[in-house]
Amino acid sequence: MNDLIQIKQTQIGAENVNSVNSREIYTYLEIDTKYNDWINRAIDKYDFEENVDYSKMSNGTARGIDYIVSIDMAKELCMVSNTPKGKETRKYFISVEKQSQKTLTIPEQIQLIAQGNQIIDERLTVLEETRRLENWQEKSLKDAVSVRAYAIAGDKASDKAYVGRLHRKIWSLFKKRYFLPRYNELPSIKYQEGLEFINRLDYFDMV
Repeated sequence: MNDLIQIKQTQIGAENVNSVNSREIYTYLEIDTKYNDWINRAIDKYDFEENVDYSKMSNGTARGIDYIVSIDMAKELCMVSNTPKGKETRKYFISVEKQSQKTLTIPEQIQLIAQGNQIIDERLTVLEETRRLENWQEKSLKDAVSVRAYAIAGDKASDKAYVGRLHRKIWSLFKKRYFLPRYNELPSIKYQEGLEFINRLDYFDMV
């Protein structure tokens, strides 16, 4: 079971605690309800608290958010499932808890520290990849689009209607390139790449 439901040290609120990804519990227990409905219903019904019993983490996929839960919350989720697998999994978590209360060897301590650092790195990466554009970056992209539209217009730069169409076309290509409903939803980390994309556009891209 340890391969199916991994227990890691994660920061929930102000503490580093043993925790599991509730999605792994959901999969192992073969819950019929949709994951988001199942976890949110449990949170509401049993008064679990964010940053006390669980924390949310983007998983970087279309599935969106995973709920990282403390061992205590994990045990309750298993108990209320009222299935043989739920009872088995709860006993497993209790056993792991007892083991964790023993004095760790130096190699075990090093492993826990390494796991914690990996989790921190993963969270920082997610935050960096989802951080929105800063104000100056938004303005810079707008200016670049305006400059590019006039440059492509060339001799027709005095035709405001024509320049306006170019302006809209550039934004359309930009949003299509990055699969965005609005240009300012571009992650900040993609700002330089987006700026270069705008500056590379020419007349033939407008056709």
